[in-house]
Amino acid sequence: MADKFKKAVAAVRKKINATTVSGAIRGVIGDKLPVKWRGKMQFCESGKLLTHLPAIRRPHICIFVHGSADTELGWQAKGGELDFGGQLLVDFGLQPLYVRYNSGLSVGENGSALAELVDHLLREHKSIRQVNFIAHSMGGLVVHAAIYHARALHMRWPKRVHQVFLLGTPHAGAPLAKLAEKGEQLLQFIPNPITLIAASVIGLRSRGLKDLSLGQKGVSTRDAVLLPHATYVFVAGGLQKKHSGIFNRLIGDGMVRSPSALPKPDSYATLWQQIMSRLAKTPRVQIENLPGVGHLALRNSPRVYAILARHLQR
Repeated sequence: MADKFKKAVAAVRKKINATTVSGAIRGVIGDKLPVKWRGKMQFCESGKLLTHLPAIRRPHICIFVHGSADTELGWQAKGGELDFGGQLLVDFGLQPLYVRYNSGLSVGENGSALAELVDHLLREHKSIRQVNFIAHSMGGLVVHAAIYHARALHMRWPKRVHQVFLLGTPHAGAPLAKLAEKGEQLLQFIPNPITLIAASVIGLRSRGLKDLSLGQKGVSTRDAVLLPHATYVFVAGGLQKKHSGIFNRLIGDGMVRSPSALPKPDSYATLWQQIMSRLAKTPRVQIENLPGVGHLALRNSPRVYAILARHLQR
């Protein structure tokens, strides 16, 4: 019994370190921290922030963008196994690049920072021919915002984007974030000091969390955010293995429901639409449902990697 307890404690310690704790804190109140503690959008390697651009060894790269209250460490696989990035390098020769950012800042602010970072990377490394994104949860909204920002400023790198994988991205908002927003609004209307204090506490949540309740509406855009020449793969998870299970319908993967993680039904691509999209250069949209894969498991599930590999082979 004592050995099992020690192993459990060791496993928790391995997952919880200063980086993951700071990522969680920034996700909740990151926009309210002193400027020197807020951090900025940066590339990382081996769990450490890079003060310079990463060395580029392959012409095709894949940029991993984590979600709310997370860091690049969330992409790590179980001990002894390759994470998505390592597998993509072995199987497809894609060089993985990881970013870390303050998810408590607004989606728009992080999107602008990502756009500038990628622009700097491609200006310095002209050998890069293809850019792919794999984004989890809020990271997908950040990628949308980055692409929109880059196109608005006529940056060149969006032309090199090949595929964008959106894993559990709350395009229509996340249920828990919406619940916090509605709870704050409700408590504000109750004339009681306790409820008003509670409303104020809920209201202290970061701008990033507030944007999660808005979903894609939190990305300040006037035009469509999908690149006309790129392929977008929307992936929705689910707590139950049965797609029509009650928990899947109510809370989806535990954080994001399928209707939010996937594009609207009218944008599903039929065979004819897929043919026309290639002729008219409209976005190619692919839909993937993974019942039985929870929100956090989307970052390292073998079933998700199978989807990545299948689409990258095309």
